[in-house]
Amino acid sequence: MNDISTEFLIIILIILFFLSAFFSGSETALMSINKYKMRHQAKLNNKGAKAAKKLLENPDKIIGVILLGNNLTNIVITQIATIISLRLYGDIGIAIATGLLTIFILIFAELTPKTIGEMHSEKIAYSSSLLYKPMLLILYPFVFLINLIANSIIKMLGLKNNVSKSTLSAEELKTVLTESSLKLTKTRLKMLESIIDLEKATVEDIMIPRSDIYGIDLADDIATVVNNFKNTPYTRIPVFEDNIENLLGLIHVKKIAPMLASRSIDENKIRKLIRKPYYIVSGTSLSKQLLNFQKEKRRIGFVIDEYGGIQGLVALEDILEEIVGDFTSDPSGNEEIISTENENIFYIDGGAHIREVNQNLKINLKSKEAKTINGFILEHTENLPQIGDIIKIQGHTFKIVENLDNAVKTIHLEIKNEKEL
Repeated sequence: MNDISTEFLIIILIILFFLSAFFSGSETALMSINKYKMRHQAKLNNKGAKAAKKLLENPDKIIGVILLGNNLTNIVITQIATIISLRLYGDIGIAIATGLLTIFILIFAELTPKTIGEMHSEKIAYSSSLLYKPMLLILYPFVFLINLIANSIIKMLGLKNNVSKSTLSAEELKTVLTESSLKLTKTRLKMLESIIDLEKATVEDIMIPRSDIYGIDLADDIATVVNNFKNTPYTRIPVFEDNIENLLGLIHVKKIAPMLASRSIDENKIRKLIRKPYYIVSGTSLSKQLLNFQKEKRRIGFVIDEYGGIQGLVALEDILEEIVGDFTSDPSGNEEIISTENENIFYIDGGAHIREVNQNLKINLKSKEAKTINGFILEHTENLPQIGDIIKIQGHTFKIVENLDNAVKTIHLEIKNEKEL
């Protein structure tokens, strides 16, 4: 390099700094790019996105190219800077070159380009991928050799590659949604988060308990049966004999309406219109049951325990309300959670689901097995409390207001805020 002028060497040095900055910035951009957005852009035939997607399918190869290029560039930078310093300042120039190079490489070839690469990852990654594609073909033999040596050293050290395809947990996926929800309304974001939460909830969390199932008992006299059909608030009605365990199935009101209108109805005609019941195994997640309803072309199912006993009833609408919120209401039921003038005090029906109470009151009641408030209280008291009894559970105060049929019917709940817990 003795024949090359100092001015020309300075120009080459500046160019090499830009090249080093390119390698550093593009590496950060490729590693931090939004993979989901990249795949979507690739489907839309974005050339840069398609190139980036192809490169990132084998990240060790592209990283090898980047490191090879960046290290070679920095080595040449060091040599040229040393020659320039020796020409300008003599032997002391080596010390000057070392100090200045450390600062310049750190700022202009590492920190600044990496920050820019993080800030504009999509634009930089797509454009740089188009350049890396031919570079990978040219440098592949060197990259292959380097990776082979590196992997051999890893094996010699007895280390194993346990890295698998990364998967996201439900909570991690919710975090991804929240962080990338700038263009989503709060309502839509909540719906997406609710869909994810379906996997954590089971049919027992939302079912109508066995004791609250409304149905038609064919053991009653025909006049009572007809009257019950006429006054029912539902369109699909369970039909049984004597008790719900002797379940015959479901009947749609529109099928029996002509007979009710003509008053030519009898038990045999009713039985012919009954559709066999659809059973759901307890513990089934809501996400799986939603798909099962679709597969079986059903809207209502009966939850059974391990002994075949009926625990409750689940309707398709109940699962959909977990996603979009309440859009229907039980026409025969009352509100299960009644607020008072005090924002921390509520009257709650014993049959209310713990999950529903937690969601509405923003608290976190935890139970081992119970699904309703009645079960939650009995789980902690291990016997039926008396009216007026006051029980403190998990920092909250429960007062028994009403009992009915060996169960807690109504409770007075005073919740404690987080500061008091």
